Amino acid sequence: MMKVAGNRVLAVFAALLTAGLAVAQQPDPFQPYLGCRLPDGLSVVETALLADGITSRPLKTILGSYSLNIVAGRRIMFAYPDEDFFANLKVEILPVADYVNAKKALQDNFDYLLASGDNSRNYALKPKLNGFEIEGLDRLKREGGVLGIYLLLDDARRTVTTIYFLNQEPPKRFKTMDEYATVRDRFLNGYTACTRKALESK
Repeated sequence: MMKVAGNRVLAVFAALLTAGLAVAQQPDPFQPYLGCRLPDGLSVVETALLADGITSRPLKTILGSYSLNIVAGRRIMFAYPDEDFFANLKVEILPVADYVNAKKALQDNFDYLLASGDNSRNYALKPKLNGFEIEGLDRLKREGGVLGIYLLLDDARRTVTTIYFLNQEPPKRFKTMDEYATVRDRFLNGYTACTRKALESK
């Protein structure tokens, strides 16, 4: 009887161990967004998971408020060596059932921001950049904490990446908005290309 009981304990232990290993071996869905170091030295310097218990965040749109449901999220900070943060990225995976409405709300949020602040839509953007739907807006002057907000949408993975380009005081990389636009575009092109390559290699 003791031998039978012992075998059952071992079987349960083995099953739990196998389940634990399966969970541990699951790939991190955010890893493709974390591994990019750009040729000019810009790289990830800090990351953080979405805080426990956070499953949504509010959005303001021209039609009213919207609660954006989130399955999982990661904050990613980019900086050049020995400089302040250059970009704050928020990568979020959205629920299947909500994705179509959530995508529209995110785009409507851009209309709200454009209508309520000193911002200008970046009309030079093409609809897609390295496989991501993209849209963005920038401040008209180099002032405030955030100079630009850009949205990357990946329908196949129900993932939205919100990029906040940060003003630096004193600025080392740019002193004018034209100089900022050059650095911004270099990042957008390099980061989306790097991330897309990593996503497709999974």
